[in-house]
Amino acid sequence: MDVLESVSKGMRVVDASGDDIGAVERIVPPNTKAEVFEEAATASQQDLINLGLSAVFGREPKVPELMARRLFHSGYIKIDARGFWASDSYAAADAINRVEDGKVYLNLTRHELSAQV
Repeated sequence: MDVLESVSKGMRVVDASGDDIGAVERIVPPNTKAEVFEEAATASQQDLINLGLSAVFGREPKVPELMARRLFHSGYIKIDARGFWASDSYAAADAINRVEDGKVYLNLTRHELSAQV
């Protein structure tokens, strides 16, 4: 069973140090065709409306391209960080150690997760 299938929106996320680092905001399953999709999306000409919306809202995940490809290939969760000034983060499926008692446990600390990007 894919670990992402056990994850639900709103579950608390705990890092390898045992710290609660936020809640699952979004779950994205693996996509083996991510590179083909990404190439097609960047090669197509964008209209002004889509270009404007991308500039305002950005695209997900908000990480460098290589990391985005890795996340799309493995699947990932978006973590809504605790606190007003905290930034959201992303954890690839392989960074999830287990899902237990309504919580997602990562095999990385908060700092290791941030350092991936």
